[in-house]
Amino acid sequence: MVGEQPRLLYLPIASRPKGDGWIGHTAWLRGIFEPLGVSSISVWGDLSTHHPEELQEYEGIYIGGGNTFKLLHLLREHSFDAALQRYALSGGAMYGGSAGAILMGSDILSCERDDANEVDLQNTSGLDLLNGRDVWCHYIVSQHQQVQGYANSQQRQVYALPERGGLLVRDGQIEFAGFEPGTLVQPVTHPNN
Repeated sequence: MVGEQPRLLYLPIASRPKGDGWIGHTAWLRGIFEPLGVSSISVWGDLSTHHPEELQEYEGIYIGGGNTFKLLHLLREHSFDAALQRYALSGGAMYGGSAGAILMGSDILSCERDDANEVDLQNTSGLDLLNGRDVWCHYIVSQHQQVQGYANSQQRQVYALPERGGLLVRDGQIEFAGFEPGTLVQPVTHPNN
């Protein structure tokens, strides 16, 4: 790819388009990535017109926020869930914002406090790209007991990520990144359970 512009794919399918379609979303994304040298950005607002193998045409994939249940439902409906998992595990650069970040975990149930399951999704297993852990987005310290309760009920570790914090996964290693530190919440097992 010498001399070629890196190509980024933006998947805003978990949210509803505004009156201008995805133009506002794309303008925001361009403001972030063009200063980094990425100006070739494709937007797929509808997966039905694409095929999972097309993912390989991109150097990076950005999965946007919105309703996490809807996101997982649409990805499965069009066979993109396994393709995204393969893409990431084969070294592809993938970023998830909000619902897109929750999707990277073992399960998406941490989104229940914010998202309605309007698609009646029964299987809530995520892409499981974080060594069996889940993601709690938009974390604030006052939610710690709620996150702890979720970790306990699921018996899984949970990455609690603040608005300006995230995770960096590289070569199987996971570390916190961003402007605000996240925390890894450990499940507690009670002797009576």
